[in-house]
Amino acid sequence: MSTNRYTIKQLSDELGVTKPGIRKLMNSSFRKRYTTITGNRILINEAGAKVIRDHFGNHKTETKDNSQKQKQTVSSNDNDKVLNAKNETIALLRAQLKAKDDQIANMQKLMDQNQQLLLNTQSENKHLLALTHDGKTDESQVQDGEYKETETDRKQETETTENSSNASNSNDSKPWWKRIF
Repeated sequence: MSTNRYTIKQLSDELGVTKPGIRKLMNSSFRKRYTTITGNRILINEAGAKVIRDHFGNHKTETKDNSQKQKQTVSSNDNDKVLNAKNETIALLRAQLKAKDDQIANMQKLMDQNQQLLLNTQSENKHLLALTHDGKTDESQVQDGEYKETETDRKQETETTENSSNASNSNDSKPWWKRIF
């Protein structure tokens, strides 16, 4: 009576499972009953192959059903994740747009204030220049914030720069310890 013997690899290929999956099923009592060792190979007899086929045959149909359910769940989860991501992105963009609108409104308000301050400053300067030049008839009328420098202004400016340069030169001639004390 000739019996067919199968290797673990042959059974794993036939059933579409991994070799470690078959080895996990082969406990010590299974090995004693259904296997023989030839060289470095474990050979499983026909009865053992039937036990393995029955085990993985039942799991195979269950696995197919489970994998189909998982695929449906995964696809619905993926769709939910995509929709959630889109909604979050939309909410984020709306918040950013609102912040930009607020910034623009604030900038316009600041620009209006700046323009009013500039106009007030120009009118005050015009008024002050008119007061200082009222007594002088040779000077032409001052227009819109123009300022004409007089000879006395130039002389005063030159004197102050000369005085400050002389003071710094006198400090340079002294040694550093005398400048401190």
